[in-house]
Amino acid sequence: MRNLTRMLQAVVHEKPARHTVRKIIVLKDRKSFNACVRELKKQGIVPVKQVKSACMLCCHVHPHAKLAELMKHPSVRRVENDARVRAHAVGQGRCSSSTRMRSIKRNHSTAKGQTASMQQIPWGVKRIQAPKVWPSTRGKGIRIAIVDTGISPHPDLRISGGINTIRPGASYDDDNGHGTHVAGTAAALGRGHLLYGTAPEAELYAVKALDEKGEGYVSDIVEGVEWCIRNRMDVINLSLGLNGPSKLLRNTIRRAHRQGIVIVASTGNNGKDAEAIDEPAIYPEVIAVAATDRLNCIASFSSRGGGIDVAAPGADICSTSYQGGFAEDSGTSMAAPHVSGTAGLMLAACPSMLPEQIRSTLVHTSQRLRGEPVTAQGAGLINAQKAVAYTAKAKHHAEKSVNPALPAALTAGRPARKKPTPSRQPAPSTAAAAVSGEWRKAAGAASRKQRSPNLSRNSIQHRLNKPRRR
Repeated sequence: MRNLTRMLQAVVHEKPARHTVRKIIVLKDRKSFNACVRELKKQGIVPVKQVKSACMLCCHVHPHAKLAELMKHPSVRRVENDARVRAHAVGQGRCSSSTRMRSIKRNHSTAKGQTASMQQIPWGVKRIQAPKVWPSTRGKGIRIAIVDTGISPHPDLRISGGINTIRPGASYDDDNGHGTHVAGTAAALGRGHLLYGTAPEAELYAVKALDEKGEGYVSDIVEGVEWCIRNRMDVINLSLGLNGPSKLLRNTIRRAHRQGIVIVASTGNNGKDAEAIDEPAIYPEVIAVAATDRLNCIASFSSRGGGIDVAAPGADICSTSYQGGFAEDSGTSMAAPHVSGTAGLMLAACPSMLPEQIRSTLVHTSQRLRGEPVTAQGAGLINAQKAVAYTAKAKHHAEKSVNPALPAALTAGRPARKKPTPSRQPAPSTAAAAVSGEWRKAAGAASRKQRSPNLSRNSIQHRLNKPRRR
């Protein structure tokens, strides 16, 4: 370990400088991680970020530093760039963020009795038939984590907690607007003549991993997802994209998926010229969402490419503003929370559902859009009413199954809802796996994106390394 410490001392800088870059160092196990942190502390070296659950250190390193020896050390699993991440809103191309939200004239503070002047249900929420589900479920008790620019206090939002991964201990309030807008589409309350989100009674958790410009680093996202795992989130919304590949984020997403968390991500805003959708949407464990417009066409800005699962409204979406009122914005960022909210409604109807069951049901119940290729729309526009109805039907089928293991498995797939706790959510049981198989038979349609957990690394890497236009 002293050897490793000396290597780190030779390449790591204590403070950022013009000539330094951020590197992620992943240790092989907790023991190596703890020992390395202790030794670095003795030498006065403080990492930019350290995430124990991921055995990750983030440090400032000289770009021309010789890292080959460090990568060969037996305690080091890998060294990778701390890639930049940006919010997916319509702006200047790939992974871009936008502050060009169009504010709605009437603010909530003057909105009493204004039902005739401002629709309570945005067109996107109506289009996916979410209001038809509300008499039976509104997503009560389901935790939706918005990994974004934060969420600001708003009378139309129920924020149950959160974390700031950029500045530990600081507020997770939104200083950009993107995260608050996404949160409203997923779960705005609709009280007092305000706007409704897709799952109005779901609990929102703010994971501030992007700054006031809508930008951040992979290490910030990884820390946020690890927080979601520890605190047993049900759904994670990632309306963002990377400008480079990250094996660390890939493994973190895989771990969250194994813990039973539904992960939804926007595909990107590269338009018709896109050669591939962005990470993390391209990961097999993630539900990748394209954007549609009011005409039920794929939005011009929505990225095309293999791996898209479904589509949802993403053009001119009205939602909550971080400045206190409401605003319109467009992007695949706005499409993803429609799917996250729908997943919340499905989980409220059947809490035992596993991520692959959510995906297969969404795919099976989506509406194919005429004139649009699969590479633009996936299975088509989601339908929350059909998805929840199909969920109830499949649940009933599983309960009536002759397999005696299934009834017990229906409650074994996911843990009981509790307050956020540092303890990890247990992995799905063997009985729950039986339900998963039964559910897939009932669904009768698999996603067009290959989802096998045994998918070879080479095939994934080939997709991730596919050249993209910038």
